Amino acid sequence: MQQRDEKLAATRGLVGALGFLCLLSLGVILALGLITSVRAAPEVAGSGFEGTDEPVRVYLDPSTVAMTRCGTIEMTVKVQAVGGLWGLQYVIQFDPNLLEVVDANPAKAGIQIYPAEVFAGKETFEAINIAATGRITYSVTMINPRDEAFFGSGSLGRIVFRPKIQSQATSLIRFEERSCALYNKSAENIPATWESAAVTKTVVCAPRYMFLPLLLRNRRMGS
Repeated sequence: MQQRDEKLAATRGLVGALGFLCLLSLGVILALGLITSVRAAPEVAGSGFEGTDEPVRVYLDPSTVAMTRCGTIEMTVKVQAVGGLWGLQYVIQFDPNLLEVVDANPAKAGIQIYPAEVFAGKETFEAINIAATGRITYSVTMINPRDEAFFGSGSLGRIVFRPKIQSQATSLIRFEERSCALYNKSAENIPATWESAAVTKTVVCAPRYMFLPLLLRNRRMGS
């Protein structure tokens, strides 16, 4: 009877030890699975260069221009603290009765703006670069998988405006947000705020031919 009790106690001890080992093994497997899943998790699109989840800022610089003479004004589309930028697109609207875009590349058909400088020195594909009446459309992406995505702040394009003759008013230059996007190498959208309301005040620019009759009249009076 005593031997039977001892065998029963030994069996119970062995079962308990095996149960403990099984639980320990299960815990190790779950821990390894959790670590693997964390490492394999994709980068959250839109994380800023500083490691925050705040939307990236895209804005026009300067935001307000007051012209004091006839000439041209230059505005730069800038991005602030972006992480993993691989491509972009945006549409900018302005009043074509007050402003026109100066062609950045006269050797090419159509009217273009100056390209994004954040991708300088890297292989890119410029899908579209058109400045039509009252509307600028620009889209570019990197194409070499060996290149590193852009991290930081910089220019996404540069625009030179010229006021129309005999115009004196205020033109609102704004992003068409539904047509604007930043994205990473995985084609995931990078959340961004697109700051419009860049205002340009123009002055009256008299046509050159208006001075011709005055010049001819002065010549006749002097003869």
